[in-house]
Amino acid sequence: MAYAPNIDGSTVRTLAEWGGFFKKNGQAHNIIELVNAENSILEDIAWKEATDYDGNQTALRTALPTPYWRRLYQGIPPSKSSITIVKDPIGRLEARSLVDAAFKELYGSQFAPYRLSEAKAHMEAMRQEVATAIFYGNVKDRPEGIHGLAPRYAYKNGPHVIDAGGTGSELTSMFGVVWGENEAMGIFPRDSSAGLSHKDLGEADALDAAGNSYRAISDLYTWNLGLSVRDWRAVVRICNLPVAALTLKKGDAGFVDLHRLTIMAKNHIPMEKRSRLKWYCNQEVMTALELQASDAGHVNLHYGDLFNSKNVPFLHGAPVRQNDAILTAEEALPAMP
Repeated sequence: MAYAPNIDGSTVRTLAEWGGFFKKNGQAHNIIELVNAENSILEDIAWKEATDYDGNQTALRTALPTPYWRRLYQGIPPSKSSITIVKDPIGRLEARSLVDAAFKELYGSQFAPYRLSEAKAHMEAMRQEVATAIFYGNVKDRPEGIHGLAPRYAYKNGPHVIDAGGTGSELTSMFGVVWGENEAMGIFPRDSSAGLSHKDLGEADALDAAGNSYRAISDLYTWNLGLSVRDWRAVVRICNLPVAALTLKKGDAGFVDLHRLTIMAKNHIPMEKRSRLKWYCNQEVMTALELQASDAGHVNLHYGDLFNSKNVPFLHGAPVRQNDAILTAEEALPAMP
């Protein structure tokens, strides 16, 4: 009897599939994680409890009062500032792991390491999804999700966006972010805790594809989060970077001058916040930065320590963090309508 006929590789497996997890001597394979991604932005984000259960409200001053030059014996009209309330949403990301209870009976002591390996895979999948959402999440397309950085800086001539000039669809971006309570930050629901959580749901009845029941042991992984950019000046985006041209040398036709672009970008960040700036780019841009740094020192890049990492690239005094969630197939950003 097949305990889990639905063998689509997602939530359930047959006993034969589970058996393939083991070596012939019954020991668990040492799995090489080929699908893990580098998304160091998750290590940098400052997280704060939101004002509400479904989002975080921020009061933004949108206009200043008007001062007047006054003459003697002449009054001036009163004035006041303008404030707008913005609410950033919180989304709930979930994943479930389901293991046929018969697996535990058949393989005994090997059940725990298998379940642990599945837990690691689920958590890595969630990390990658969160990293992608932080950059590209758009509540207009997915209302149940979160609103990321890219849709907030979506026009090539918009505030705090630097246009690298690329066209078409094989493009990428580089982001500079200052994390902090009054800049950009991650948020989690009021009266809850930050980060990914796990709940052991124990053993219960599960249904196969035909609607027949079997006993299964399941785990639930949840992550409630959002992104709040309280000060739009704390983020800058270099957009329309043509991926195919990133390895060109200075003097080549189509050369992408990352030194010039990143200077323009970092100077958009207010001076008092600039010391806390962090750069985020994918592997292709990181490689281009290092190649241009070796090209007669074209890019001002040096290496230092950050957290527990050695030889971290620093650009204009700010660390550069590789994030595989940043796409290499972005569409060219349009001009503001």
